[in-house]
Amino acid sequence: MSNDISPEDFLEIKERSPFKNLKIQDDTVLYQNTARLACPVCNKHVKHYCYNCFHVMGMDRSEVPFVKLPVTMDIIKHEAESDGKTTALHARVLADEDVRVFSWKHIPQYETPERVLMLFPGPDAKKLSEIPRDSFDHMIVIDGTWKQANKMVRGTPILQRMQKVTIEPRSTYFWRFQKISVNYLSTIEAIYYLYVEYSQAYELKDSEASYDGRYDNLLFYYKYLYDLIQYSYRKGQHKDKEFCWRHRSDYIQDKKPSGVIRDAAGKIINPEGKIKESQ
Repeated sequence: MSNDISPEDFLEIKERSPFKNLKIQDDTVLYQNTARLACPVCNKHVKHYCYNCFHVMGMDRSEVPFVKLPVTMDIIKHEAESDGKTTALHARVLADEDVRVFSWKHIPQYETPERVLMLFPGPDAKKLSEIPRDSFDHMIVIDGTWKQANKMVRGTPILQRMQKVTIEPRSTYFWRFQKISVNYLSTIEAIYYLYVEYSQAYELKDSEASYDGRYDNLLFYYKYLYDLIQYSYRKGQHKDKEFCWRHRSDYIQDKKPSGVIRDAAGKIINPEGKIKESQ
């Protein structure tokens, strides 16, 4: 078990998870997979899956969910977005028949971009419930910081010809800090909610029917990482350390604020008002 998590703590992790009521496949195998292994294709040492080749690592592919999507998707990734940190690749691994990944510089030249939905907010963006299903054949998601994503859309004529789609505002559980809003989601959260709303708009016959969890496994890796970070800073190897000082103070569940006072640049201010070196 990773990080020497006891069976009792493992049960606590699952019980405390905000994702516990979703229909996500059991992720015990991820906790058991502690080693970084060399990818048989590119030889990069990785854990869980290869960021370059998208091979599942350290376990059989059958131990990881396979998600079948109702409409194909491309992820257009900014080159500065780290392969090891982006959550977008979760979708590529889990829905490998329906998701492709391209860098911004190698974006496909779509023959009919007007029939592609691009998940991107704006005054001209519509919800899926407002878009006829027969008006699109494909979807794309932009992967990068908000600044990077804006630059990509503004600087790429073919993206500007696509239909823009947006999703309902939701709060993020993402561990990477961003200062814009709690409603700015990680890429995999945005992808997941896009398919949830797709199901609600087109797949559920009864307009009053509740979403049935058919795409919840898109959050398989995300749930694991969120739960592990929470445990690590609450009771695990980082319990005596401060989580990202820029993140909201209550991000780690039931952990008291550190009491550390910092200036705007993150430098620690001691009780006498003097600045110490940043940590």
